[in-house]
Amino acid sequence: MKIRSYEVFSVDLPLNEGYRIANQTIASARNVLLRVESDDGVNGFGGAAPANNEGGESDESCLAALDGPLRELTLGTDVLADPAPFAVHALRLAADFPAARAALDMALWDLAARKAGVPLVKFWGGKPKPLPTSVTIGVCGVAETLAAARDWVAQGFHIIKVKIGEDVSLDVERLRKMREALGSEVLLRVDGNQGYSLEDAKTLLRETDDLELEMLEQPLDARDLEGMRSLREESRVPIIADEAAGTIEECAQIVDLGAAHGINIKLMKCGGPSGAQIIHDHADAAGLSLMLGCNDETRISIAAAAHLGLAMPGLLYADLDGHMDLVRDPASGGFEVRDGCLHVGDQPGLGVEVTL
Repeated sequence: MKIRSYEVFSVDLPLNEGYRIANQTIASARNVLLRVESDDGVNGFGGAAPANNEGGESDESCLAALDGPLRELTLGTDVLADPAPFAVHALRLAADFPAARAALDMALWDLAARKAGVPLVKFWGGKPKPLPTSVTIGVCGVAETLAAARDWVAQGFHIIKVKIGEDVSLDVERLRKMREALGSEVLLRVDGNQGYSLEDAKTLLRETDDLELEMLEQPLDARDLEGMRSLREESRVPIIADEAAGTIEECAQIVDLGAAHGINIKLMKCGGPSGAQIIHDHADAAGLSLMLGCNDETRISIAAAAHLGLAMPGLLYADLDGHMDLVRDPASGGFEVRDGCLHVGDQPGLGVEVTL
């Protein structure tokens, strides 16, 4: 099976409502989309959303990698039913551009599953079933937090992730008011996005000890693995590494140091499904919890993460809401959102259609 066509598109994606994380406001996103076509006319789609990646991958450098060396690597190449070995070649060629590699990796997996005539989750040996996901509330005031939380619950979601990290006293107040308003049926996750000091993180955990937080994601600077390890040793709430867990090597270091209870795997950080599977296998064998997260992304890459998550035995958490606030999504299909869960379809591959 040879790749005869390879097209790259950059799309600007304004958000319906901008949001704030620790020390940053986000109002729009840019994704880079990829379509590959085999010599018998079957298409595969991939998407890159590099904007929030650590390490310097920009929208422009992602586009340049996809439209340059990765294009040259792929066009005319025989791609086997298992694209994982091809991902190794892409890593050697574009090591500093994981989102670009993610788009290519998922497009080739999509193509392979479409040619096989099965949904990608089945191609990977998993089974379609509802995948519960959290939805996210940015850093904001108490009243705005409560209004957003009630709106999500009214839409059927029962896992809410709250962005924190700028003011620990306000964060504690927001979380306490949320628990009072929503009761014990709603799971609360918190994400510090590196905004806290170690003492702030300990304060948050102490002051919210009775709120039954489901997890605390990346409270400290990504470079402070010793602080993360110290916090993990003391905390009853699972500590999940995100910004500190980008590459396969960084995730291995977290596992080896015991710097977290779990790892948030993002396709944009690790280079796609092939890299995510390596991280999963290593971390799961060591007893860490696995989470699948996202940036602001189209349905293409959210579908890829959902199919992958359903094929990962060690997956405990999903945070796959990155498509929900897009004013316009060039992709359709792939999954439905019902009762706070993603439901993948039975169409071959990712099941997405793309209009550009």
